[in-house]
Amino acid sequence: MSYSINDLAKLAGISTRTLRYYDKCGLLKARRDPENNYRYYEETEVDQLQKIMFLKLFDLPLAQIKQVMVSSQKQQIVTLQSQRQKLVNEQKRLSDLIISLDKTLAVMKGKTQMNDVEKFTALKAQAIVDNEKKYGKEIRSNYGDETIDASKEKFCSFSEKDFNHVEDIKKQILIELRPLVGNLDVTKAAAQHLFNLHQKYLLAMWPTGQYSSKAHKGLANMYVGDARFRRYYEEGTGKKDAAKTLKAIIDYYA
Repeated sequence: MSYSINDLAKLAGISTRTLRYYDKCGLLKARRDPENNYRYYEETEVDQLQKIMFLKLFDLPLAQIKQVMVSSQKQQIVTLQSQRQKLVNEQKRLSDLIISLDKTLAVMKGKTQMNDVEKFTALKAQAIVDNEKKYGKEIRSNYGDETIDASKEKFCSFSEKDFNHVEDIKKQILIELRPLVGNLDVTKAAAQHLFNLHQKYLLAMWPTGQYSSKAHKGLANMYVGDARFRRYYEEGTGKKDAAKTLKAIIDYYA
């Protein structure tokens, strides 16, 4: 069956502009009617578009999608299976959140009780997903999958007390960092106390035996080198050079 560009756009739920762009960049080449030069698509292109849209579900860059589309069928299967697993993981995450919310509503209505582990399991899983989306690529590149996965596993095992303890440390770091920005003397007790506090946070979050001065300094480099980390400390303290100040303290004491 043949589709015009308008028909395929409606079928796939995307714009004709998107299809034209895919054609122009070589991601999904349209066929051309020899009589009027209009674009049209056959079943082969429909199948290709379906694969492209699956690959885009988790924000795979178009350049990488293009590489997949010109690879062997075996490699395409491997890539799509990987995307499928991501969807399964996402499905489980959403299911866990729904179950947790339903239990919370039942407790609020006096129908049942929840223990502390149940209260926080789904929320901790959500925090891990959010962190992975924001910083996953960078931290995995710097510390490796094994270390990051072990850290995630440790976080998932946190009790409510552990969770609150870590959150309190994060808040205290921002509170103590704020007055040091623009007024830093790394030799003063306030700077050393802030370093100790930040070190305490990493020891709580990282797997046992993973902490080192080198790793601590490497994280500090990410704080100033990545706009998202800089923004976190700037917004948390209200000071522009907050990440730079924290890095200077870590570099001195680590």
